[in-house]
Amino acid sequence: QVAAEQVWNYLGLGQDVAFVCEGDVSFYSTFTYLAQMLQQLHPESLIQTVPGVSSPMATASVLGLPLTIRDQRLVVLPALYNVDELEKVLDWADVVVLLKVSSVYQQVWQVLHRHQLLENAYVVERATLPEQVIYRNLCDRPNLALPYFSLLIVKVNQ
Repeated sequence: QVAAEQVWNYLGLGQDVAFVCEGDVSFYSTFTYLAQMLQQLHPESLIQTVPGVSSPMATASVLGLPLTIRDQRLVVLPALYNVDELEKVLDWADVVVLLKVSSVYQQVWQVLHRHQLLENAYVVERATLPEQVIYRNLCDRPNLALPYFSLLIVKVNQ
């Protein structure tokens, strides 16, 4: 609410305000909270967004892989705190993307190991940034210490 009021102060003066984010503002972005609060407090405010490249698309690009093809079913899960949800989607999804996987990576690795999917899994740290790191075939990587901006893609039915 404080941020929305601060933005409104500038808008009320006729100034434009920009909110820059990594990825796309409509895809798990903190911008959403600001925009919703601004609209709630000041319905007359005009919000325009410019689409960006979401992290799953950027990661698939740096891996040189299509994210999905033909009739493949894609599941994107935000930061998991419990891997039970992953177990469920592995039964029917063809491609699974786990955003911000760092906090549960070791548990995810165990699940992928049980499902024999480690060879079809990829982790990318800081996709598209200069310090980007790519891990392919996670068989020998059960203990990666990943930063917050890490994403895992697993091709379930490859």
